Amino acid sequence: MEIHEVSPGVTAFIRPEGGANVGLIQTSEGIVVIDTTSRESDIREFLAAAGVAPSDVCLVCITHSHNDHTKGIPLFDCPILAHKLTYQRIAKRKSTKLKTQLLPTKVFEDRRNIEIGDRCLEFIHAGGHTPDSSVVWLPEIEVLFAGDLIFEGRYPFLATANVPDLMKALKWLLTLGAQVIVPGHGLLCAEDTVISQLNYIELSWNRTADHIAQGHSIDEILEDSEYPIHPGLGAERLHKWNIEVMYRQLKKTAS
Repeated sequence: MEIHEVSPGVTAFIRPEGGANVGLIQTSEGIVVIDTTSRESDIREFLAAAGVAPSDVCLVCITHSHNDHTKGIPLFDCPILAHKLTYQRIAKRKSTKLKTQLLPTKVFEDRRNIEIGDRCLEFIHAGGHTPDSSVVWLPEIEVLFAGDLIFEGRYPFLATANVPDLMKALKWLLTLGAQVIVPGHGLLCAEDTVISQLNYIELSWNRTADHIAQGHSIDEILEDSEYPIHPGLGAERLHKWNIEVMYRQLKKTAS
């Protein structure tokens, strides 16, 4: 774990090994936490490293429903805010006990402007990575907690994505003018990472569409060496999975 103060009173807990990142925003009324990792013990460790007790937290914002962002929720006795689709997706989980512990206590639909003490936050629904994906934007200091819309240093995970919606969401992110981006996974980054990820997805999507138009099978498509494969991004199996996702979505659109 790496601890980065991205702005006075705004901290990012970065996990270079690939785990989900966490945000901490200090306000005059308490601490705001952004995402809670896959284990309660992890988020407890992060708070302790920052000298924060769970009781100091006045609000938890959940960017989407995936387990690696929600499993630490039971640690907190404060409002848990998420998009309404995040609530619905957690509520559909099989384990009644688990989903009850993880359910958000407050929901929003499009965006929620939050004023807590001396801080102004904007919690905005974007979709893309998942239907419920949302971001936390601090306009006064131009810091963005992007959730899993952004994967730094690796291929994006598209298995749960609507690819056209994700491309639209990434283009929208670029309109914010963020100076610092805390990705859902990976190191702190800036707009160049958004552009790189968008280019990868757009080029791959268009190339897959061209293959389908030529009648190529998925096996033939996966043999194509001209896709934008970037050395150093690791986990190249993710690239193949991404192409398979694009193939299925394009075929469904065409049918």
